Amino acid sequence: MAKERKKAVIEAVTEKRVLTDGSRTLEVYKLAGTNHADTMLIGYLPKEKILIEADVYTPGAPDAPPPAQPLVENVNLYDQLQRLKLDVQQITPLHGRSVSIEDLRKAIGKSSAN
Repeated sequence: MAKERKKAVIEAVTEKRVLTDGSRTLEVYKLAGTNHADTMLIGYLPKEKILIEADVYTPGAPDAPPPAQPLVENVNLYDQLQRLKLDVQQITPLHGRSVSIEDLRKAIGKSSAN
């Protein structure tokens, strides 16, 4: 872009934005209900069933017990995934290791049946 002197295009995401290159799709959603930032976005790769997020869920160490009190941001993330009907199998946080959706469920005190 700099060599071609093109200006960056900045687009707002009000609820959902879909980006594709023809073979892979990235869905970008505004994350409602978070206390972290009212402009928080999450990414979802539907074919791969991967959620990409930052700051609203950082997995604990493997085999660590869940927190005694679930973190509000973790609960909100899970609730928003349910509201958006995203079939997440893996969470790839920008801070921390990749984990399964089961790790988030355990962190907020939910079983896979909830």
